This record gives sequence, structure tokens and C-alpha cells, in this order.
Amino acid sequence: MLLSGLMLPITLGPGWLDVLSHVTPFRYLVDAVRDAYSGSYATPHMLYGVLVAAGFAAAAVTVGTRVFRRAGA
Repeated sequence: MLLSGLMLPITLGPGWLDVLSHVTPFRYLVDAVRDAYSGSYATPHMLYGVLVAAGFAAAAVTVGTRVFRRAGA
């Protein structure tokens, strides 16, 4: 939760924490939700957030499909 910036904007933290948080994909989702809440839909944060969400969805569908195929076999 700390690295995603969920509790506080990550820009309020030290510089090293900001650099480290760019590795965490949840940061991009949190930034996108913040922009959507403020009505800013055409921002880079929204683009990255949508791409990360689509990546998570694709991974979940892939893993779910494999689990169900193994369970049915």
C-alpha cells in the first residue's frame, strides 16, 4: 500500500520511495483512479492505468482458464 500511493500521494514521500514505486504496477492504477475522480480522462496516468488494468485482466483470464482446464481434465 505504501508503494502504490494509496494512502497518500507518493510525491509527498522521499525521492527514493518515488523511484521504487514506479516498479509497482498498482501505482499506475491508483494514479488513474485519482485522475478519473477529478475528471481528467485524457492524461498519461489514465493511459498507463488502463494498460495495467488490461494486463491484469489478461493475466487473470489466462490463469483462470488454465486452472479450469486442469480441474476438468
